[in-house]
Amino acid sequence: MKKILFVFVIAFCCTVSSFCADKSTVKFKNNSVVDNILNRKSVRKYSDKKIEQEKIDTILKCAMAAPSAMNKQPWELLVVTDKEMLEQVASIVPNASYCRTCQLAMIVCGNKSVSEKFWIQDCCAVTENILLTVESLKLGAVWCAVFPDDNKVQKIQELFKLPEDIIPLNVIPMGYPSVKENPKDKYSLEKIHLNKWE
Repeated sequence: MKKILFVFVIAFCCTVSSFCADKSTVKFKNNSVVDNILNRKSVRKYSDKKIEQEKIDTILKCAMAAPSAMNKQPWELLVVTDKEMLEQVASIVPNASYCRTCQLAMIVCGNKSVSEKFWIQDCCAVTENILLTVESLKLGAVWCAVFPDDNKVQKIQELFKLPEDIIPLNVIPMGYPSVKENPKDKYSLEKIHLNKWE
């Protein structure tokens, strides 16, 4: 009887321990959305293979499915494929030097005349949609900030002849990855606060 009770206690403790374990190990079987989010990574090296137009269209459609405060949709998307223009972008935005080898870059811009208050939040949502769609299509991309660096913002505006109210938030170089990158596990229990800060 003692042996049976001992086995039961051990089994119960193992169950509780696994339930309380770091939730980053939890996997949802056959959940493509969760898998896609957890597999997203920054990719900075690309092959020479061109991105199919169908995939570009899909990325743009998914980008604009983002949430928007009061449905103002203050985003404008600049698609850059011209190699000379990509080279100039890389020169203006050193953290976007990957534009020199990518097949395409998207510049997410906010239209302040449409929403001066929430354009940043809305365009960040668009950016995340772009990155997740890129991941789902077996492509690679990386978020390269332009705003709030006034110098970079002004130079990108001048290069592409953007109206004064159109603010470039970031540059997203993308393409078929030429190297395998692994996603980072950023899950941390220390970042989670239940009902109060402690």
